[in-house]
Amino acid sequence: MRIPRFYCPTPLVIQQSLDLPDELFRHAIQVLRLQVGESLILFNAEGGEYLAEIHEINKRSATVLVRGFDATERESSLDLTLVQALIKPDKMDFALQKAVELGVSAFQVLITQRSVVRSDKEKLEKKLQHWQAVAISACEQSGRTKIPKIYAPQTLNQYLQQLDENTDYLLLAPGSHQTLNQVTVRANKLGILIGPEGGFTEDEVAACLAAKMQGISLGKRILRAETASTSVLAGLQLLHGDLGA
Repeated sequence: MRIPRFYCPTPLVIQQSLDLPDELFRHAIQVLRLQVGESLILFNAEGGEYLAEIHEINKRSATVLVRGFDATERESSLDLTLVQALIKPDKMDFALQKAVELGVSAFQVLITQRSVVRSDKEKLEKKLQHWQAVAISACEQSGRTKIPKIYAPQTLNQYLQQLDENTDYLLLAPGSHQTLNQVTVRANKLGILIGPEGGFTEDEVAACLAAKMQGISLGKRILRAETASTSVLAGLQLLHGDLGA
């Protein structure tokens, strides 16, 4: 049986006796119903993971004993950022979850002209917290030991003003004659922009290309936004990262 993994944002050391944080207690004890003596794996996003054993369970708390440390490294050598235009909530969750599983190091949400969902600042803040929770859950499931950065939503114009000269940027633009295996990669640092339902407008595509982004196509078929992002990330990790390694 696979040992359950949990993100535990606290310093961890071998032989430490640790009270589980409230959220972790609810998940491990109240939902999964782990019992005294059972094992769990903890990681704090600082690298590696820790084997722990449940030592004591009370009505509203539980204590574990950290037994050992494994310096395993499961992060990709490719520093990859998914820049995803805002899409419907369930589709965005899917895109983010699969992006984390595929090893992205960062996730940036864009508000574009054709973004289906538009929210005020308060709602966007709640969405940001939700996306962070989705990313953590995906890390727990996939075995990752570091949490990708989740950046607050911004407009495409704002994003284009902050481009990093040491990063290669790709724009999914149907009609482009360049494919993934033709992409020029100077270093292992890439940003990939995926449009919303309906795609980027012609003006937005022109602005991205003017910023020296490389336009790419996934072929003749038009993919949904969440399908396109997953496909591009898988291809990039296969060509330049650690997928299949």
